[in-house]
Amino acid sequence: MKTNVVEISGACRLGIHASERRSFTEYHLTATVADGLGAGAAAVELFEQVASAVARLGIQPVSEKLYGLTSVRGQVLKQRDIVYRLRGLDRTMPVSWIQGSPVGDCAFAGLQLWGVAPMDGEKCVATVEDPATGRGRSWSGRGFRMLHLPCIRGTSADGSLAAGATGQAARMFANAGSGLAAHGMRYTDVVRTWIYSARLLDWYDDLNRVRTPLYRREGLGVPGGPAFPASTGIMGRYDDEECVMDVLALESSGPAAAAAIPILHSPRQSSSFDYGSAFSRGMALEIEGRRTVHISGTASINAAGKSTHVGDAEHQSLDTLMSIGAILEEQGGGLQSITSATLFCRNREAWEAWETATRRLTIPAIPKVCVLADVCRHDLLVEMEAVAVI
Repeated sequence: MKTNVVEISGACRLGIHASERRSFTEYHLTATVADGLGAGAAAVELFEQVASAVARLGIQPVSEKLYGLTSVRGQVLKQRDIVYRLRGLDRTMPVSWIQGSPVGDCAFAGLQLWGVAPMDGEKCVATVEDPATGRGRSWSGRGFRMLHLPCIRGTSADGSLAAGATGQAARMFANAGSGLAAHGMRYTDVVRTWIYSARLLDWYDDLNRVRTPLYRREGLGVPGGPAFPASTGIMGRYDDEECVMDVLALESSGPAAAAAIPILHSPRQSSSFDYGSAFSRGMALEIEGRRTVHISGTASINAAGKSTHVGDAEHQSLDTLMSIGAILEEQGGGLQSITSATLFCRNREAWEAWETATRRLTIPAIPKVCVLADVCRHDLLVEMEAVAVI
């Protein structure tokens, strides 16, 4: 059973998507800020709504991601800490802050929170920590364990950033490997990554040249080994680094407990590795009879790997939705199954084109945070990543 609730308070809008399993309920919360509020006031309203829902529903967060301008990060995180402390929430949980220009006039765009509430009420999610990656979250379920490591940067042992973009990328992937090992996991357990680059279009090909051989050495994408994880590669940053990454890994005692099923291609798009990007189109996590499907960052690219509808944001928007819908249809769902999404648009005009196209075709409202950012090619204007429960 899935329940969708939208709560509106002042200038903030909170969508709550709940999906029941036998032993837990999975929650995806999406909170966005409307125009007319400063970042501080918006943060107070938004976190009051989120904290109230988390406390009321008994949600144990696995990940929390915030989008906004770096200039207001400290202010927003301070308000988060105050509200969560007053609500008695676990303040040890790390948060991912992604620099992304909001489409509105508030410097704080919104929040995505993913968590679970076990049916027996027992604690199943805890904060973990290691020197290479800092704090993360570990979720222990029936016969499986998930690990989420946010904001992994390309730093050396002394905390300084490595020299150059490719140097930071190499250290970032190495740090991720060390963090996984510290918690008893390996790269072959990774099911999803989110990679953000401050200058994406300047060196995305170089980043791929760092990632692919490392994955091969770690046993990903080789004969007999696991497929590449689902991934998003997009413009973004936390602070002054060239790149930063979030990682999600799954360890299972057997397929009956939890299984990660890679989606290598879709009816509308071939394997991304055909044009040099080492990621799967998606990853379906099958747990207790239902699938949580992570759709990689998807844009207007055809089966031959070519960009389509160049210069036409409306048609690129529709092509992107068609490709995401095709994956979800094969999994037994559709666009209405989406519980959380992030929409990246090159500029405000591209965002307006997306809104126009989806409104005119009455496409179901998708719970999403929208930010302005470069996507993976110079000729692409929109990209969306999504999570769906089927």
